[in-house]
Amino acid sequence: MHLLVIFGTAMLGFGCYMVAKPLQFSKGIARFSEKKWFHAFEIITRLAIGVVFLICADKTSDATLVSLLGGILCFVSLFLIVIGPSRHRRFALLTSGIGKNFRILGLFAIVGGLGLVYLGLE
Repeated sequence: MHLLVIFGTAMLGFGCYMVAKPLQFSKGIARFSEKKWFHAFEIITRLAIGVVFLICADKTSDATLVSLLGGILCFVSLFLIVIGPSRHRRFALLTSGIGKNFRILGLFAIVGGLGLVYLGLE
């Protein structure tokens, strides 16, 4: 499934950036959260990708995992709608404050991204 490869590659790229330049990644989150369209973009992209994962899960080598990921993305989209843009922005700014600890999260993103690429190519 091509979307898994694309999503995994993006996740891998973000993970590498988080490991290499955690403070710049942190500042990027803060800047992105200031955009007017930040909240809507995060909801729409998560929901769209989540729905596609749910619809196409049976075409992958691990339908359960892809369905789970799709469900999580859809749930997060709905959760973001419930909490609203101001709390979402506040959470993003709070998260951006972890600074150098993004390196650790970047390692998880790299492993997860590689796993998604593998699933998409299998």
